[in-house]
Amino acid sequence: MIRGLPLLIMLICMAVSSAESVEFITADEWARPRSGESLVRMPALKRTVRDYLGRKGGQNDQRGQHILIRHPRGEEGVLWAEELRGWLVALGIPSADIAVSAQSTRIDAIELAVVGTDN
Repeated sequence: MIRGLPLLIMLICMAVSSAESVEFITADEWARPRSGESLVRMPALKRTVRDYLGRKGGQNDQRGQHILIRHPRGEEGVLWAEELRGWLVALGIPSADIAVSAQSTRIDAIELAVVGTDN
């Protein structure tokens, strides 16, 4: 039992470090007037970009990481996600590192996550 404990701890740590952190931008937040300055102050967007940049640079560079935008289904959700994608590109995130999917778990929010290429 004791010999297996270090392996169990290592596996738990790996699972926690690779867990996907999901941030939400609600429709109410998005309805406010937007500018580059106001977007970089949105807490969910700030945390997502910080997570993305943290994984892309330095000693822990995890190539293949990208920002996944999950939006509500329908035309409005698509337009919302594409506008957000455009803002991210304008703020310096490479368009190749942004994926868009109609898989939001909420109808009133966009989900943001930093994921690997296998997601």
